[in-house]
Amino acid sequence: MSAIRTLIIDDDVAVAGIHHGFLLARGGFDVVAMAHTGQQGIDLAAELEPELVLLDIHLPDMSGLDVLQRLRGRRRPVDVLVITASRELDTVRGAMAGGVLHYLVKPFSSQALNERLDEYVLLRNELASGGAGPLDQASIDRLVAPSRRPARADPQQGQPGQSGQLEPQGQPAVRLPKGLSRPTLDAVIDALKASSEDVSAAGLALQLGLSRVSARRYLEYLVIHGHARLTPRYGAAGRPENRYLWRR
Repeated sequence: MSAIRTLIIDDDVAVAGIHHGFLLARGGFDVVAMAHTGQQGIDLAAELEPELVLLDIHLPDMSGLDVLQRLRGRRRPVDVLVITASRELDTVRGAMAGGVLHYLVKPFSSQALNERLDEYVLLRNELASGGAGPLDQASIDRLVAPSRRPARADPQQGQPGQSGQLEPQGQPAVRLPKGLSRPTLDAVIDALKASSEDVSAAGLALQLGLSRVSARRYLEYLVIHGHARLTPRYGAAGRPENRYLWRR
C-alpha cells in the first residue's frame, strides 16, 4: 500500500513536530502538512485531501470537536485519530459520536501511539481487501471500532485477567498482556496460517503494515504459548535471522 497521507492539527508547534518525526521514523505515513489552528486545519484538509488526521482538541480558534464536525461534513471521508490532553466526559463522547478511530490522552508513550497506528493500518488493509461487495456480520464486527470491544473477564480471577492463556479453540485469549491487541494478533495469526513457509518479523511487518518491533512482539507471544515455532536461519555472515512458522 502507498504511504497514508496524514495531516497533523495541533496548536503546539513542538508537539506537532514530534508527531511528524514519529510518523517519519515509523514509515508508511506521509505527513502532507501541519496546522496549528482549527481553521488552518480545515482549509488544508480541503486543499490536500488527507486520508488521516491527527487532531488535538484544544485549539486557539475553535474546539477540535468543531473541526471534527466540519471534516465530517465533507463529501470525501477522512479518518481521524484524536491526540489531546482533554479528559472531559462530554469531550470524549463528542469525539466518539463524531466517529474518531481512537482517542489518545496526553502524555502517552510512543508504544501507545504505535499500537493505535498498527490497528489503523490493519483496518485499512482489511477494507482494501474486502472489495466493493457486501460484508458479512463477522467482517463488519472486525471493522467497527475494533479497539472499543470490552475485554472478557478471566473466570479464574473474577476480573479481567492478564494471563494470556489460550482458549480451547487454540486461539489466544481475548484479554492479552499489556501492549498487545486482539485485532492485530488475529491478523498476525491469519498471516502465519496462510504462509506455507516460515516468515521473518520484518517480512510480516511489511505484509501487514506493522512496525517491525510490533510484529516481533506478537510473533514472540505466539512462540511462548506454543502456537508458532522459531527457527534461526544462518546466512553467510553475521547474526542469524529468526524465522517463525505456525504450528499446524
